[in-house]
Amino acid sequence: FDNTIDALANFPGEDAPTVTLDVKRMRRWPKVQVTVEYPPSQCAEGFDPVKQLEFFAGENLKRALQNRGIVLDDPGNPRCDYCGSNACYVSIYRGKALLNPMGKTEEKLMQRNPNVRLSCKTTVGYNMQEGELKLKVNLSQW
Repeated sequence: FDNTIDALANFPGEDAPTVTLDVKRMRRWPKVQVTVEYPPSQCAEGFDPVKQLEFFAGENLKRALQNRGIVLDDPGNPRCDYCGSNACYVSIYRGKALLNPMGKTEEKLMQRNPNVRLSCKTTVGYNMQEGELKLKVNLSQW
């Protein structure tokens, strides 16, 4: 956003007599700072189990994690009813308000542990919110 405004302010230089600019809508996309923790048993010696990432508001949590290189592999978890993966379950321990509300089915599945969400059904930065989100992946290995 800032780079675009700067480029527009300096375009086309000082030798142009007039420049007409019509901007319909320009808006900075909200971002969510995400801290992901791996279980220590899954990390090699010298590997930092905590990763700092940045997601855009509206991104699907599972796809965003996988696109940024987070390994979701947890054979100890049951398979997800929606996507069939056993790596869908994540524990949210900060920033729950930044996520979309749970659907009825997800609420029933997560009744025993309300801090756990299905990443395939979770949207980050719900309603274009910014903030900080902290989560743990591969839960059965903790």
